Amino acid sequence: MFSYAFIFITLTLMILVLASFWLKVPKASFPLLVIYVIFIFNNRSSKADRKDVNASIINFSQEEVIVEPKKETEPYPKELATIKPKPITFESDNFQEKKTKEVKKETQSIKKIKVLPKDNNDKSSPTLALKDIKICKRIYKRTPVGSDVVFTNSVDSLYCYTRIQNTGPKKEVKHIWYFENQIMTQVRYNVKKSNIYRSWTKKTILPHQIGKWRVDVHDNHGTIIGSKEFQIKNISNYN
Repeated sequence: MFSYAFIFITLTLMILVLASFWLKVPKASFPLLVIYVIFIFNNRSSKADRKDVNASIINFSQEEVIVEPKKETEPYPKELATIKPKPITFESDNFQEKKTKEVKKETQSIKKIKVLPKDNNDKSSPTLALKDIKICKRIYKRTPVGSDVVFTNSVDSLYCYTRIQNTGPKKEVKHIWYFENQIMTQVRYNVKKSNIYRSWTKKTILPHQIGKWRVDVHDNHGTIIGSKEFQIKNISNYN
């Protein structure tokens, strides 16, 4: 039987061929005929493939499918059934012996640890030493001039001159000036490593500041490594 598509294409082709002859262009009908032949050939091959598929489906449906019955699970073998669990036992004597051996090893390892000697160059040990301290009127070529312990209130300022020995690295030093046991000023500076490090600080003295003065020298730990007391007297009463 011919399909509706085959009949439709055949009628369309005949109409086109007649139109080509009516328009007096018969050569235009040749490509149409070639297309029609190719269409017929493809139509037959597709029908043959469908028949083969249907035939294979029928054959597959006629085959018998065999399903093997499920085997029953076999019981445990007799050897496994006769095995009985053994109780867990702890050997107390062996456990204690192992513990004692471990303790002995630990004590031996502790004995082997050597006690290191103390480092003499401990950073906490003091390395600064004050060799000299003077109160003077001025400094000339790093040397104190007019050093004394009693001055008049005619002086404008005074110097605290120190010679410090530093056997370690650079350290901070502080001069604290006191007037009648009250802090007037604090001056900090660094002292390099040196056998004798000369340094000084300056303090302005006002005419009315008559009385007892003191300068304390502190190291980097805040420890007083030296001190110097002096007095300021009224110039009218000094003579």
